[in-house]
Amino acid sequence: VEQLRKKEQLRKKREKLRKEKEEQLRKKVEQLRKEKNEQLRKKEEELRSKEKEHLRKEKLRKKVEKLRRENLVLRQIPSSVERGIAWEESEAGLDRMGFCEQRKFFRLDSSYLSMDASDVSNQELFLYCREAFTKQQSFLRERVLEQGALGWIQGPPGTGKTTTTLAFCLSLDMKEWMVTFLRLKPVHIYCMQVVNGRRRFCKILYSSAAEGLREAFAGREGKKHVVVLDGFLRQQETHQGVYRECLVWRDADQQHRRLAVVTSMSSRGKVYTEWDQEMKLETHKVVSWTLDEYLQAVQHDELYEQVKPFLEMDVEVEWMLITTCDGQETREERVVRKYYLAGGSCRFMFQRTVANVKEALDDAIESGTNLETVLQGNVGEFSPQAINRLIAYVEFGSKRSWLPVSKYVASTLAERTAESTLRQLALSYGYGNPGVKGSLFEMLFFKKMEQTGLSVTYRGPRQTESWDRCLVVNFSSLQGIKTLPAQNTCLRPISAFQGGYDAVMVDKEKRKVMFVQATIAQKHSFKLSFFLKALKALNIPEGGEWKVEVVFLIPVEELARFEIKPIEDSGALKDYGWKRGEEAMQAEVAGISIL
Repeated sequence: VEQLRKKEQLRKKREKLRKEKEEQLRKKVEQLRKEKNEQLRKKEEELRSKEKEHLRKEKLRKKVEKLRRENLVLRQIPSSVERGIAWEESEAGLDRMGFCEQRKFFRLDSSYLSMDASDVSNQELFLYCREAFTKQQSFLRERVLEQGALGWIQGPPGTGKTTTTLAFCLSLDMKEWMVTFLRLKPVHIYCMQVVNGRRRFCKILYSSAAEGLREAFAGREGKKHVVVLDGFLRQQETHQGVYRECLVWRDADQQHRRLAVVTSMSSRGKVYTEWDQEMKLETHKVVSWTLDEYLQAVQHDELYEQVKPFLEMDVEVEWMLITTCDGQETREERVVRKYYLAGGSCRFMFQRTVANVKEALDDAIESGTNLETVLQGNVGEFSPQAINRLIAYVEFGSKRSWLPVSKYVASTLAERTAESTLRQLALSYGYGNPGVKGSLFEMLFFKKMEQTGLSVTYRGPRQTESWDRCLVVNFSSLQGIKTLPAQNTCLRPISAFQGGYDAVMVDKEKRKVMFVQATIAQKHSFKLSFFLKALKALNIPEGGEWKVEVVFLIPVEELARFEIKPIEDSGALKDYGWKRGEEAMQAEVAGISIL
């Protein structure tokens, strides 16, 4: 028995040693695998970094080479030079351009935007004639051409100032008018003229701008001539020199000569009223694009096919709860989804990929921009070019304001802004301006929900209640959520088209969904179909198992005056315990203090 016991002990000891060796071997193998993977990861990162650096250097080399070739061409004097300027000529192709579709769209030759005379592809671009397009063209026709005003066209990048002005110039009667379009670039002035049914391009160095412009303007004395100065920035000395030459040219014959300046500057700087009156200077500001305008634009099939590649989700966009497009979305869904990022910039919406837009916005935000800078409208001469990308100029009734260009920019800047600063901004910039005040009110709501929670005062018997702080995450009713968060969560919609609510509070444990509409208005519509769509996207079951609430959150001082009307899609929530025709009474109204 003793021998058997010792043998059993020996066996167990050997078994233990064997397991220890196996465990040591397994750990060693696992450690080697991790080290190998880490080495491979570092090597991949190193290779990727080298590849990026190589691409950057190659891009820089090509740019330098291009500039070198351009300088060489400008320094040479070919036999076809007219008055010292080397012109490249081609057919104007004006018969292929103009208004179409009952003046809802304008057909434009793409080579006019690229300023490339060698471009003979005859590719057509379709411009949507939104309300701002029509107003800008009316300003150019009535104030600049007919009344001889020195026209200044201002607005943030991506509003269509340049394309609208170019379309206007190309729609003129070329038997009556000569057109010169000057685009100010870092190294050259790109000059385009339309004369006698032909167009011609040249590049003028800033070092010889005075002589070059005089030669370009020569030969049309006593005839009608309009000059457009595009991309002007007052802090650039080279731009100032070109502007002065254009003023001298215009003043020499104001009866026949017209001048328009297109700029992204929010202000011309110090205004000299007497000089402005003497020069007959008038300004026109262009507002940013709205979601409705984008949706109307893409109804044109040819325009949509042109911009479709830029509406694709070309990256995995986790921060938007969006995955790569599967190709099954409608054109409207594509536009709505990208609007969260591109916002009021048509350039971002229709001319840049999602990856490029996000990179540009993130770079601008990281440059040190804060929310107050955006609300001040610091663009053009008063800020780095990077900040231009973050700003939109929007219209609320008779009021116009500077706001973040998109919801993505607004929420990102708000996250970096202290609650006390948001309150101060609401006081400073929201007074008398409902658009700015409403945006800041929504930002304050999310800030407090994420940091401290809210104390709300209900209208009626509920009186005061506290909403606990909770996690705030993005939510798309287009994508939905497969699994509800385990903890109480505030979902922030990223779609400007979700309608009716600004947040969805989901408490899985209590089986409760609360929609919140933050507004400073004295009345607000109640569109129940949007709430039904959100409940379906969240996979909330019907039948009364979950409690569904709707709260209109307003400034506490507006509690007595606030109205819920009109009510649309009555009965849409009947399967969630809402009685048809009684929705306005079931909805709650609560107030918070923003001071």
